[in-house]
Amino acid sequence: MAQRNRASGWKHAKLSGHSNEARVKELLDNNQEYRIEFMERIGYASENIESTSIGGLHETNVSGILGKKTKSKTDLKIKLTNGNSINVSIKKSLGGQVYFVRASLFIDVFEKQFNKSIPQDVQRAIKLFWAAADDAPSIIEKYGEKTDLKSYNLQVRHKSLNATTLKAYDIGLYNSMLRWFKDNIYELTKLSFTMGAAKDSDEWSDYVWYINLLGENDVDETFFIEDICQAALKVANSETYYGDSNGGTTIQLPFGFVQWHQSQMQFHHSYEKVCHLIEIL
Repeated sequence: MAQRNRASGWKHAKLSGHSNEARVKELLDNNQEYRIEFMERIGYASENIESTSIGGLHETNVSGILGKKTKSKTDLKIKLTNGNSINVSIKKSLGGQVYFVRASLFIDVFEKQFNKSIPQDVQRAIKLFWAAADDAPSIIEKYGEKTDLKSYNLQVRHKSLNATTLKAYDIGLYNSMLRWFKDNIYELTKLSFTMGAAKDSDEWSDYVWYINLLGENDVDETFFIEDICQAALKVANSETYYGDSNGGTTIQLPFGFVQWHQSQMQFHHSYEKVCHLIEIL
């Protein structure tokens, strides 16, 4: 089979994700034994499901915190007979993109969602690291390590500094950004798994459900996202650091990592890391 290019690979992932969601809904709707077990698992053993819904191929955008439409972090909505709802983010893969955003938009969304200001030096570092600073190419030319040609050319092509170049250019920015990620790991975890840019809390996810009914892997575990956030706080200092590949093009996080991708900030989740977080609670 020919290897998929980026565009067709993304389309396949999206379609297979929707197919997986449809099968999850069918499982909950039609398998009473499984439905009871699932409700017990998430702490709702005394409640009953009235209906389930998924966005699927025809999902609609929701109101965003910045006034524009955006994607909901919720894939599955479970309406209970008592009138309450449970929102679930479904992950069919054990790792992959969980939040994808331009650097400048990330800054605006973060500040608005949490009513917190990101310091100017941290904003500057974020823009340098994620291709949103006009002077990045000239800084790379002056401070980039040219003996590592692969790493140097990668920075030139991406117009973004890696950690090594950022440190050589301004160690204060290098330290400040990493410190900020550590200090705000609770919010970053919440933003990635629960909120995104969605304004209405009715669109925020309460749980992340790792389940794959397409035969690609054998996983079926549900995690309360607040637990993930709280556990991330406990290990923020030790589990948040610059990656070591290509001069440091990622920031490793307790729940995954964030990297450059198509001139944007691409946050990744990791099932293995999430499991580890739950174990330390």
